[in-house]
Amino acid sequence: MGKIKSALEIAMEKTENIAIDENKIRINQENERIRRIAGEYLAKEERDDSLLKALDDYSEEVLKRALKNLMLSSLTLPNYEVVDDRYERLLAIMNCIMRDDKNAIALYERITTFLKQYPLHRKELVESLKKQLEPMLEEKSEAMSQKFGRAIRLNIEDDKETLEIIEQNLEHLEKQYNDNLENAKKSLEASF
Repeated sequence: MGKIKSALEIAMEKTENIAIDENKIRINQENERIRRIAGEYLAKEERDDSLLKALDDYSEEVLKRALKNLMLSSLTLPNYEVVDDRYERLLAIMNCIMRDDKNAIALYERITTFLKQYPLHRKELVESLKKQLEPMLEEKSEAMSQKFGRAIRLNIEDDKETLEIIEQNLEHLEKQYNDNLENAKKSLEASF
């Protein structure tokens, strides 16, 4: 009859060939510390640049490794007008990371300026389309008023056709911005 092994013996046999890479653990801990500093800096209500002083203890290479994904993933189209200093804080972190790469810093700054413009262009497009579509809505309102024998006033929000036109134009604008953003992010990623 065979020997019955305990769960501990089975676990020990399965893990006996596993090697611990202390360097990888150290790098992961270092990355986590750096991300925590950056996250705390971004999350604070009041801007506290003294938090960034802690990043001075790390080399540019280490900061790039730890914060590359944060910096690239933070570049997304905002749905609303940016009223806080989020992009200025990100730019301050970028200055810590890319101490010697003024081109990368300038590119990041151009990208954030571009992102700030998106909600404004979106709002302007909607207002422009509303002005252009207003005569069409008035004609529809008059036709419906005559058909039903009472005054009918359509709003843009009430008319499926005008909403579709606005939506198509907004999708086109978003696609243009996203395409340009992705190209810029690829250029920026090469700096990391």
